[in-house]
Amino acid sequence: GQDGGGAEEDVSFRWQCVEQPIGKLLFRRFLEREPGLAAAGALWAELEAYECCEEAEREAAAAALRGRFFTPGGAEHCGFLSPAATAPPTGEDT
Repeated sequence: GQDGGGAEEDVSFRWQCVEQPIGKLLFRRFLEREPGLAAAGALWAELEAYECCEEAEREAAAAALRGRFFTPGGAEHCGFLSPAATAPPTGEDT
Protein backbone atom coordinates (compact mmCIF):
# COMPACT_ATOMS: atom_id res chain seq x y z
CA GLY A 1 0.00 0.00 0.00
CA GLN A 2 0.94 3.65 -0.02
CA ASP A 3 0.73 4.04 3.73
CA GLY A 4 4.46 4.47 4.28
CA GLY A 5 5.11 0.73 4.41
CA GLY A 6 8.21 1.13 2.30
CA ALA A 7 9.18 -1.93 0.28
CA GLU A 8 7.00 -4.27 2.32
CA GLU A 9 4.53 -6.29 0.28
CA ASP A 10 0.88 -5.78 1.10
CA VAL A 11 -0.47 -9.25 1.81
CA SER A 12 -3.80 -8.17 3.25
CA PHE A 13 -7.00 -9.81 2.07
CA ARG A 14 -8.28 -6.46 0.79
CA TRP A 15 -5.22 -5.89 -1.38
CA GLN A 16 -4.98 -9.44 -2.73
CA CYS A 17 -8.65 -10.33 -3.19
CA VAL A 18 -10.46 -7.01 -3.60
CA GLU A 19 -8.06 -4.45 -5.07
CA GLN A 20 -6.11 -6.73 -7.43
CA PRO A 21 -8.30 -7.72 -10.41
CA ILE A 22 -6.71 -11.15 -10.95
CA GLY A 23 -6.75 -11.94 -7.24
CA LYS A 24 -10.39 -10.89 -7.03
CA LEU A 25 -11.33 -13.05 -10.02
CA LEU A 26 -9.52 -16.10 -8.69
CA PHE A 27 -10.99 -15.71 -5.21
CA ARG A 28 -14.51 -15.30 -6.62
CA ARG A 29 -14.06 -18.47 -8.69
CA PHE A 30 -12.88 -20.31 -5.59
CA LEU A 31 -15.99 -19.20 -3.68
CA GLU A 32 -18.27 -20.26 -6.55
CA ARG A 33 -16.80 -23.79 -6.61
CA GLU A 34 -17.02 -24.44 -2.88
CA PRO A 35 -20.56 -25.54 -1.95
CA GLY A 36 -20.38 -23.97 1.50
CA LEU A 37 -19.01 -20.69 0.18
CA ALA A 38 -21.03 -20.13 -3.00
CA ALA A 39 -23.57 -17.98 -1.13
CA ALA A 40 -20.77 -15.76 0.16
CA GLY A 41 -19.55 -15.20 -3.39
CA ALA A 42 -23.07 -14.40 -4.57
CA LEU A 43 -23.57 -12.00 -1.65
CA TRP A 44 -20.32 -10.22 -2.48
CA ALA A 45 -21.40 -9.76 -6.12
CA GLU A 46 -24.83 -8.50 -5.08
CA LEU A 47 -23.34 -6.04 -2.57
CA GLU A 48 -21.12 -4.60 -5.29
CA ALA A 49 -24.17 -4.26 -7.55
CA TYR A 50 -26.04 -2.58 -4.68
CA GLU A 51 -23.27 0.00 -4.35
CA CYS A 52 -23.90 0.99 -7.99
CA CYS A 53 -27.68 1.31 -7.55
CA GLU A 54 -29.45 4.61 -7.98
CA GLU A 55 -30.65 6.02 -4.66
CA ALA A 56 -34.28 5.38 -5.61
CA GLU A 57 -33.56 1.66 -6.13
CA ARG A 58 -31.66 1.08 -2.90
CA GLU A 59 -34.57 0.35 -0.57
CA ALA A 60 -35.94 -2.42 -2.82
CA ALA A 61 -32.43 -3.77 -3.47
CA ALA A 62 -31.67 -3.88 0.26
CA ALA A 63 -34.93 -5.73 0.96
CA ALA A 64 -34.09 -8.26 -1.77
CA LEU A 65 -30.61 -8.77 -0.30
CA ARG A 66 -32.02 -9.31 3.20
CA GLY A 67 -34.56 -11.83 1.92
CA ARG A 68 -32.06 -13.75 -0.20
CA PHE A 69 -29.00 -13.87 2.03
CA PHE A 70 -29.98 -12.93 5.60
CA THR A 71 -33.16 -14.98 6.08
CA PRO A 72 -32.65 -18.31 7.90
CA GLY A 73 -33.78 -21.21 5.77
CA GLY A 74 -33.21 -19.36 2.52
CA ALA A 75 -31.34 -21.12 -0.28
CA GLU A 76 -28.47 -18.67 -0.04
CA HIS A 77 -28.64 -17.85 3.66
CA CYS A 78 -25.24 -16.66 4.87
CA GLY A 79 -25.43 -18.06 8.39
CA PHE A 80 -21.81 -17.20 9.10
CA LEU A 81 -22.67 -13.48 9.33
CA SER A 82 -23.10 -11.98 12.78
CA PRO A 83 -26.49 -10.60 13.86
CA ALA A 84 -24.93 -7.12 13.82
CA ALA A 85 -23.90 -7.56 10.17
CA THR A 86 -27.39 -8.53 9.09
CA ALA A 87 -29.36 -6.06 11.23
CA PRO A 88 -31.30 -3.34 9.38
CA PRO A 89 -29.78 0.13 9.63
CA THR A 90 -30.73 2.14 12.71
CA GLY A 91 -33.98 3.96 12.24
CA GLU A 92 -35.36 1.58 9.62
CA ASP A 93 -38.59 -0.26 10.38
CA THR A 94 -38.47 -4.03 10.13
